Amino acid sequence: MGDQINLWLHLLGMGTYFGSTLLLALMTLPAARRIPDAATRQTYLATSFKIYSPLTIAALGVQIMTGAFNLTHYKELLLGQYYSRFGYILAWKLGLVFILVMIATYVAFGIGLRIVRHEQWNEQLGAEKLEGMQRRLTAPVWLALFLTAAIVWVSLRMTAGVSAGP
Repeated sequence: MGDQINLWLHLLGMGTYFGSTLLLALMTLPAARRIPDAATRQTYLATSFKIYSPLTIAALGVQIMTGAFNLTHYKELLLGQYYSRFGYILAWKLGLVFILVMIATYVAFGIGLRIVRHEQWNEQLGAEKLEGMQRRLTAPVWLALFLTAAIVWVSLRMTAGVSAGP
């Protein structure tokens, strides 16, 4: 029963992160670009990041913790065969997860938090600086989505290997 709850929490964390980031890429950022007034655009982005940043960082935290718990379960199932069957796949997955966490942290804290703080302190970034920050968000957000998909693909390969049995 605990393994099922752990799996569902893991999937919920993944869905929350991917869905929120997809929403940021396809709706929030394009909508912000259509707002001509820089002050209004800053307020819109700050409001969005007040929700996006804590939600996605928490979702990634849930994924990391439940992923670690899942690894323990797989080790119990496969005993000595675990590393010979999954060592290389696990190394790839953990490497991709590390890169994803760094990119997600950059989006949430490196840029998102800066926009939120300027808004909270009633400081206007100005049109040019805000546009630059928005441009710097585009590539990392899409890269995070790609990495999330790659991590899911690697995870499915691991899961298929466990389902096949020892």
